[in-house]
Amino acid sequence: MPRFDDEAFVLNAFGPHLKPAERILNHAFGVKRPNLFILIFGVIIAWLLTKEYLVATTNRGRFIVLRFSGKLTVKEVMTYRRDQLRGLRTKSGPLFTHIDIDDPLQPFSAKFHRRGLKDNRSQAIAIAQSLAVWQRPSPGTIIAAR
Repeated sequence: MPRFDDEAFVLNAFGPHLKPAERILNHAFGVKRPNLFILIFGVIIAWLLTKEYLVATTNRGRFIVLRFSGKLTVKEVMTYRRDQLRGLRTKSGPLFTHIDIDDPLQPFSAKFHRRGLKDNRSQAIAIAQSLAVWQRPSPGTIIAAR
């Protein structure tokens, strides 16, 4: 069962964080669960330490991350610009898409299940692919000309 059934409700959560004339291209629901060691000590602790995210890419080259709780009470907002994105790792498998950003000031890590929103899997894959295209090479990386 999806976490959110009403897509408009989800898109409205991004509204206050968009710039004028900016629009959402892709959006997805993801989570970051505590490591396995924490899970051994109890389901309630794991539930309390699990972080839920809504993420989106925009037509203005931004990746927006909303960490929220409950029915969509935003607790934290992180934004990454296309021209500043570094330390990105993405992976898509049959169940999950993983997006990790190794930014020293705003690290982000989450996995996106196929159920969370309608079309969550395809949206998460589209976000991961667009972020990979955005990523600037690290200093010293040689890019071969064709």
